[in-house]
Amino acid sequence: MAASMREVGKLGVGLALGMAVFAAGCSTNDPPRGLPSGRVDVGHSTPAEARDVRVLPADYMEFAEQLASGLVMDLPGVPAFQQGVRSTIVYGDIMNKTGNISSAEFELVREKMKNRLMQSQTFRQNFRFLISKAQLQELRAMETGPSGAAVGDRIDQASTYFLNGTMYRVARGDTSLYLMTFQLVSFTSGEIVWTKDYESKRWGS
Repeated sequence: MAASMREVGKLGVGLALGMAVFAAGCSTNDPPRGLPSGRVDVGHSTPAEARDVRVLPADYMEFAEQLASGLVMDLPGVPAFQQGVRSTIVYGDIMNKTGNISSAEFELVREKMKNRLMQSQTFRQNFRFLISKAQLQELRAMETGPSGAAVGDRIDQASTYFLNGTMYRVARGDTSLYLMTFQLVSFTSGEIVWTKDYESKRWGS
């Protein structure tokens, strides 16, 4: 019995050594494996982000979605819009007066909100969405040069409005209230025909 157990033990050691040699041989022939990419869902905050005192990227995304959803819901009901007419909205000045959000990060919120509006079928059914004339002229100048063709009439002034907004922050200790105010301004009269506030409160920055 003792002899047979020793034989089994030798067989086990032999198999183990054989597997180790086989694994070593395979590892030298296999392409090297890269490190894990570390990808996470956009809505998930990593430990590194949680340790940072700045606003979480996930909060930016959530607030931009909140703002766009609010505008999609509220704008079609503005009394100033002519019934049956697809009004034109010029994406105007969206200003950052928070004091703690960098210009680059604020542009992320602004662009995310704009793109979300453009992806909404409800919004596009009710409105034409234009960039400012200055932006349009700059884009055309890139192709035609400074002496390129002038920008012609592209709007019906009576049904055109500017969408302007300002983002504010009120801080108390480690709690911040963010307020985004929007106003819709008539192209022809300069009258503010609609205004709305959207708020978000965050603890920890």
